[in-house]
Amino acid sequence: MARQISSSQFAFLERELDYCHKQGLITTDQRASILSEYSVKPALSFIKVLVTIGAILVGLGVLSFIASNWDGLGKITKLALIILGFVGVNAAGYAVSFNFPKTGKSLIYLGGLVYGAGIFLIGQIFNFGGDFTTAFLLWSLGIVPMALQQRDKFYLLFANILFLVYVSGSLGQEFPLVALAGVPATYLGAKYFAKSRLLLFFANLTALDLILYLTQRWDIVDLYGTLVFFGIGVLMYFIKHSFNHDVFKLQGNFLFGITGVALTFPGIWQKLFDVHSYQVAASVVFAIGFVILLFALIRRGSFISLGFVCVTIFRFYTDTFTILPKSLFFIVGGLILLGFGYYFERMRKSQGGIRV
Repeated sequence: MARQISSSQFAFLERELDYCHKQGLITTDQRASILSEYSVKPALSFIKVLVTIGAILVGLGVLSFIASNWDGLGKITKLALIILGFVGVNAAGYAVSFNFPKTGKSLIYLGGLVYGAGIFLIGQIFNFGGDFTTAFLLWSLGIVPMALQQRDKFYLLFANILFLVYVSGSLGQEFPLVALAGVPATYLGAKYFAKSRLLLFFANLTALDLILYLTQRWDIVDLYGTLVFFGIGVLMYFIKHSFNHDVFKLQGNFLFGITGVALTFPGIWQKLFDVHSYQVAASVVFAIGFVILLFALIRRGSFISLGFVCVTIFRFYTDTFTILPKSLFFIVGGLILLGFGYYFERMRKSQGGIRV
């Protein structure tokens, strides 16, 4: 399968290969062979957007009409309307997809919404018990086969978001056993769609959400739970692999940055130290190490780490150094940012850009 890139990236590749060909570095066949490994991503279609919005509006109108007359319908009639609506919309989508693929896919999208609405409505009609999150799980499981059949990563993304809602809603409820298979499945879905960065991003969010559930279920206190996520963020950032490491690196940077700032507050160390002065000392020691780590990453070109350095400095200013004149604080902060700007500009010229 050819790797999909944007049209601008493909044009840049063509220009570079033309230059290499003119310089005698590659042959005509080699140029053609390299280009055959890539294809241009389809641009966002105005027609697709238009018909998708139209299909959603039609669906909402029909659902609104049914809802306004819902109380006057019998249970069998309600169930029949749900089933006929789901089958009819999907059948229409497949029927027109051969000649009008964009319209057909929009109707299939609408079928997914009707399917989800049907799950909630059937539960209401027959007074099914259970947790509300189960409905999102069933909705997600029903969307997955359609997404794979349509080879549509955005449809699968919708299924992943529904599954994420299921895992998030399970906090404080029974352990979501399905998540043990569902979380790995989200990574398989990302790999199936040519290691999609977007799908991988939400797969990581779902995995982190499940870990959050486990820390709460096992009654891991705020300090140790925060340290766990700080460590996970560091591992995501530094462990190199071939599965879109840039996505892991970005999310890891934000994860250990947010949890690192949280660990600079003395109160979070209360579980480990009863004496307030020890809590302050622990937070300051951690903050020093945290800032050193951030500066090391800034030296490697991490712009996000620079942001967390600024957040950490401002956090200590508001907590400790409020006696300083605000004007002096802003002047010093501005000079620091100007210094970093100069440093990054030099780095960009010498290394070719800033990384996350």
